Parts: sequence; C-alpha cells; structure tokens
Amino acid sequence: MEERVALRTKLLLALGVVCGWVGVSLAQPAIPDPDIRLYEKPGFLAEVGGGRKINVVCMGHGSPTVILTAGLGNWSETWRKVQAPLAQRHRVCAWDRAGLGFSSPSAEPQDVLHTTRDMEAALTLARIGGPYVLVGHSLGGYESLLFADRHPRDVVGMVLVDPSIPDQQRILAKGGQEVAALEHRFRGQQAATLRRCAARARTGDLALNAPDPDHCLALPGYFSPALREAMLATRLSPGGYETMASEIESFDADSAEVVDPNRHYGRMPLIVLTADVGPSIPAELLPSAAAQSAAAHYRDVDWPRGHDELAALSRRGRNEVVKGSGHAIHLANPLLVVDRVEEVIRMGGR
Repeated sequence: MEERVALRTKLLLALGVVCGWVGVSLAQPAIPDPDIRLYEKPGFLAEVGGGRKINVVCMGHGSPTVILTAGLGNWSETWRKVQAPLAQRHRVCAWDRAGLGFSSPSAEPQDVLHTTRDMEAALTLARIGGPYVLVGHSLGGYESLLFADRHPRDVVGMVLVDPSIPDQQRILAKGGQEVAALEHRFRGQQAATLRRCAARARTGDLALNAPDPDHCLALPGYFSPALREAMLATRLSPGGYETMASEIESFDADSAEVVDPNRHYGRMPLIVLTADVGPSIPAELLPSAAAQSAAAHYRDVDWPRGHDELAALSRRGRNEVVKGSGHAIHLANPLLVVDRVEEVIRMGGR
C-alpha cells in the first residue's frame, strides 16, 4: 500500500494536480508549524445557498484586497507563509473550496464553474469588495482567470503561482496518449479512495481508533493539536470526501471550461511564476522510451509555453522562472511570492 501511495504521489506531483486530502499526503515535519495557528478556526462563514457555507479568512487592511486561491485539494492554510506577511501592509483574504478546510461539503459538481461561483458569492456575502489582486496556485489559477473574466473592472492585478494551463488535458493527451492515460487512471484511483472513505464514514466504520487502510484520517504533521481536532471532526462524515472526489473527477472539465481564445486583460499587471523543477514523471511509471519522451516534452516545452501564453494575456505580463523551486513555490519560496504580489500592487491599474 505504501509503495502504491508513493508512486501515486510522484505522478500527481509531476502533473501539478496533487491532492493533499487523503492517500497521497506528502512527508511533513512532525512538529506543528507556528504559522498554522491563524487557521485553527474559521474566519467568515458565508452562507452561499442550500445551507452551505464557504469559509473566508481575512487579515490586514487596505486596498486593493489580495484574494488567495489554493490548488487542488488544498485550502487557506496552504498560504500560511504568504498571507500574514502580506497582511502587514494589505488586506489579504484566502478562501476554502467546498468540502475543504472549514467550508461545507457540496452536492453540486465541483468543476471550476461551480467553485468560482462559490468564490464570487462568498466575497459578496462577506462584503469583500474590489479592487482585487488575484493570486492563484495550480488549479487556483483557473478560478482566478474565470473571476477576472467576469469582473474585469474589479480585478487590477494577478499573480499566478505555477498555474494549471488552459486546455491542459488536451495538450497532455496530444503529446502522448500513454502519459494522459496514466494520469487519468491515477486520478481515478484517488477519487475512488475518497469515495471508499465516504462509504466507511456513512456506515460508521470510519473511527479514530479503527483500522484506516486508505489513510482517510491522515493529517499533515505540521497541523497543531487544535487544528487536528477540528479537521478530524469533519473527516468523520462522508460529505467532504465526496466533494473532494468530485473536484478531482472534474479536472478534465476544468481544463476545457477555462479555455477562452478571446481572453485579454489589457495592461493589467500580471506575473506568472513557473517552477524551475518542472513536472517530471518518474521512469518507473512510464517505462517506454516514447512515453518518457512525451513526458519530457510536456515538462520542458508545453508547461513553460503555457505559462508564457498566460503572461501574454496582458501587455504588462511576464513569466518568471523560479530557480530551484518545485510546484509549491508559495511554500518553498513564500517571500518571493509576497514580493511579486507587492510588485503587482505597486504597478497599479491597467
């Protein structure tokens, strides 16, 4: 089981779609991160309809407001190294997708059309008005793009942190069917694991002191005791697992939904940060030479080219390669992310 988990982690990390919820948790320090205390309780719980609530955590004051959107399977705490430093000079808000952090589960499909609507509703209900600077990591880049498309007068800047690229799944498949099929299969396995966790929670077989072969109740070692207690309480019910499974299963749709050949943001400040250590699929997962060649092309050509195209959405856009960094740039080099957000704010409007 542990070997399969390690291989699944390698693949999902390689493709920039890792989910930290269950079964593929990355190795974490066994002591609490002192910055995590800011996320031990919900912030503002916006009632977005149907009894559901979306959690929004805001810090600091000022204008514009910086909106932080996490990658697939992550929630506001992933910004723990970025949000507080930015909040010393600006108002900074992070939000949790449905079923993650302190946000309620959802029975709706968790594609980016639905999650972006949740984001919009939460900001409105929490009375967090523009102007906005949007900061999105990985999948969060999709929601940042869609939000900017819908609110062009309110969004005055954007920082995309190693973002997923529009039409990503078609580009991946075009480069190599073997690579695309493997990625699709592993994502399906992860969603199936989450649904097994949901089934066990529904029957009452998921318990703190019971066997947990799918690591349903696994939590990162950097969580504080208070946060562990809060998150374990949510993991004993099925809704969060089902919502997260839907988010994973929606990734193919997300990739297509965000495509817009007419998108352009004029002179809006836009910085794309690209990981120097690009998505690389290990040889043991793709043993054929043709598949390895396709994976290398995706890593070395398609991924950076997709980021160049995102930067070109603005006449003041640029794509910056972050030397020595992997996909989670905001955790590996948080002060650089803080600096680039500050730069976008200094650059001002369009």
